[in-house]
Amino acid sequence: DEYLSRPRFLAISEFGPRAIVYHEGSRYVINQVELPVGDGELEATRAKICQRCGYLHPVPENDTLNLCERCNASLNTPLTSLFRISEVSTRRRDRISADEEERMRLGYEIVTSLRFNERDGRPLYHTSEIKADDKPVGHLYYGQAATIWRINLGWTRRANRELQGFPLDIERGYWQRNEQIEEAEQEDPISPRIRRVIPYVEDTRNCLLFEPSDPLPADVMASLQAALKNAIQVRYQLEDNEIAAEPLPSADDRRSLLLYESAEGGAGVLRRLLDDMGALAEVAEEALRLCHYDPETGEDLNHAPRAKERCEAACYDCLMSYYNQREHDLLNRHIVVEWLQTLRRAEVITAPVAAPRAAHLAELLRQCDSELERRWLRRLDARGHRLPTGAQVYIEACQTKPDFVYEEHHTVIYIDGPHHDFPDRHARDRQQA
Repeated sequence: DEYLSRPRFLAISEFGPRAIVYHEGSRYVINQVELPVGDGELEATRAKICQRCGYLHPVPENDTLNLCERCNASLNTPLTSLFRISEVSTRRRDRISADEEERMRLGYEIVTSLRFNERDGRPLYHTSEIKADDKPVGHLYYGQAATIWRINLGWTRRANRELQGFPLDIERGYWQRNEQIEEAEQEDPISPRIRRVIPYVEDTRNCLLFEPSDPLPADVMASLQAALKNAIQVRYQLEDNEIAAEPLPSADDRRSLLLYESAEGGAGVLRRLLDDMGALAEVAEEALRLCHYDPETGEDLNHAPRAKERCEAACYDCLMSYYNQREHDLLNRHIVVEWLQTLRRAEVITAPVAAPRAAHLAELLRQCDSELERRWLRRLDARGHRLPTGAQVYIEACQTKPDFVYEEHHTVIYIDGPHHDFPDRHARDRQQA
């Protein structure tokens, strides 16, 4: 026996139910899944995915959740019988029909969803506003160690689109075969206990959501997704498999772009797009070069520096890659030039909490005890520095209440006015420190 390992998010499609795997000149079918040890009953999960923003909501049996926790949109009925995949087994196949080859070419319908990490029931993510020429053009949302699910709803080429998942023998772990296609093959020992399940995988990743202020056509969003992903890789010298990009909530309704660090450990580059006010502009400038445009003059250079043939819409030097083959018909470098030029002039204004920076600043100003503290905050904001996460937070262990705190960096700030100049106040401050 041999053991093959793949990243989870790739394995959900490459090692999906009844998928064909080619290995060392032989063909194998994914016919069995490793079942968890238990009392014979398959433990499944239920979840709701927001159809507007793609946010994930795991729900219990007595579900009463009707609105999305992130955008307040109405939630549909939950996905039931979600089954987490860990390991699968194969059986060698000698013959592959033309119908199976076509089914494999079209692949599975994979849905991606995310949920931000939480603390005390509160989602932990940072919000940034993108402004160009003093006008808002979009938002960035960064979540560290967010939970990302990839769910396999079934074959893309299935007759009943409402029927989701795959039949699974819940006693022995065999995926039920297609009798019409595999009638000549040796039958797996399927038991009578068959249940339709929806396989999924999950992992925690640093992720970045990009949402334009106004809805964009599908071809513009697909081209912008490819341009930004490739530019981030070039700008920060990353391999093609270190950053992944997905449309949310789905490929048919592209309202936002999800970028996440697909490599184990992560490179930490997505956080830079929020912390550095000009980082997004640098990425957009690199994207213009990749799209064969001169960033300074806007001139169409028609092809990559070493290429001889003209790039009409997209090529493997600009937007195309192995990972976005199914979107090649949508990619067009010309239709994203205006957007990239806008982002090249843009600034990213970041808040340290989920609320927008302006709203967070207003709340901090309201909590200030003196005009000196308000002046300090306004100076931070005017210079584009990071704002504190909270104000006037009492720290019981130290018996002190600093004026401002930076929770992530475990830093507190005291704004001392003239009354701190007296010797007795100096002594008390030293004692508290």
